[in-house]
Amino acid sequence: MNRAIDAVRTLLLSRRLLAAAWVLIVIQCAAAIWLFRPWAIGDSFHYLALAQGLSHGSYGTVTQAGFEPDVLRPPGYPLILALLIYVLHLPHVAVVILQLVAYCGAIYSLQHYLRRAGGNPVPFIVVAAAYPFAMLYSTYLLTEAWVIVATTLAALLALRRTPMEQLLAGAAAGIAAMIRADLLLLPLVFAGLTIIAEWRSGWPAAIGRASLPVIAAALVCIPYATWNAEKFGTFSPVPLGSAVGTSLYLSTWQRKFTDDDVKNLEQRRFTPHVRQMGLLRESAEIDRSIGAPENIQTFDPYDYPTVELRRAAADAYIPFAIKRIREDPGFYANHVLHNVWELWVTKKYPDRIPPPVALLMRISSWAVFLLGFLGMGAALIRPRGWMLPWQLVPITLYPAAIHLWLHTEARYTAATRPLLMMFAAGFLWWALGRLCRASEASSGEPLNAAQPG
Repeated sequence: MNRAIDAVRTLLLSRRLLAAAWVLIVIQCAAAIWLFRPWAIGDSFHYLALAQGLSHGSYGTVTQAGFEPDVLRPPGYPLILALLIYVLHLPHVAVVILQLVAYCGAIYSLQHYLRRAGGNPVPFIVVAAAYPFAMLYSTYLLTEAWVIVATTLAALLALRRTPMEQLLAGAAAGIAAMIRADLLLLPLVFAGLTIIAEWRSGWPAAIGRASLPVIAAALVCIPYATWNAEKFGTFSPVPLGSAVGTSLYLSTWQRKFTDDDVKNLEQRRFTPHVRQMGLLRESAEIDRSIGAPENIQTFDPYDYPTVELRRAAADAYIPFAIKRIREDPGFYANHVLHNVWELWVTKKYPDRIPPPVALLMRISSWAVFLLGFLGMGAALIRPRGWMLPWQLVPITLYPAAIHLWLHTEARYTAATRPLLMMFAAGFLWWALGRLCRASEASSGEPLNAAQPG
């Protein structure tokens, strides 16, 4: 037993294993590029259309009323696509390759952080190689790669305490919010962590330091908020026609959907089960209340024919959602509890992934969820030998805390999946250390104490 533990520990300290894990990550990136071509699904087409509009000097979409300013998405990702596709004239495959390089850069930054903090980065890179979900999300023309980079950078900067680093953490979080609006409140999390860390130096100093990431994020968001004020008369750092209302409404139905229902809804088709549920009848009532055509019923805000109706729909679904929650709070509470699992554990896999590979991915998804949450628990308890800071726990959980209450997809937590992987790897390494100490105590012989490569 002692020899087996010693062998595993030595392996997890090996430079060769670190290099092999990185090679596997690169192979996975190449395989994903090949499997998922042409890399555009669902929301990709909206982002590409917005990027094309930006290349002509306007941010918007073509509706029945003509070309109108966009009211549904922040401009961060369309700006990136416009730069890469229309300024640098890169093909889509090159954009995807850059996204995967960016994702690998986020993973490497965490590896560097672990080494600088005196930890062993090898288990983390091994977990990253065994858990490809955040990488797979980055293979599509969607926002995930860039929010992973921005959020990871922001989290690492937020751990530091100099004013410049706090400002940079807020700026990185602001950039993340301009890519995905659900990350807008992340600078407030940084502010709270700073107050907890600095309160002994006096409340004025603590609040002053805590305001730095908020101020930096606000400066990043001001241009978009000003644009909203100019186009729509409302100074807002988030889209005025966000999908929160629709998402909250669908959350009151989500536990009733079968996999077949969801697959057909994504294709704008309705199964007999969905037609019998009453969902379509109620959504038609919502459309009537705002003067929209009654044939929308796809729950994609872009299908509303004008910007005015898109804004109206964003608000109209909220009271109906609240009414349904009040009528059956237990059903909604069950949905929220299930989201604790479903926001982190991917259930659906692309058909192009071979079934044996999908099974291995499912196992790794469950394992990293469980080990990651055990690691976050250890960070809060701080047992002997634990090194990851507890401040990363609320940052890791932030996307889930925002989306628990809404209609969900597992990719919504992609922004902090690398942090979850780091907690999972940290727990594995810590547990192995405990086994080593237990074996030493029982045998009286010290195990291999080599340092990480």
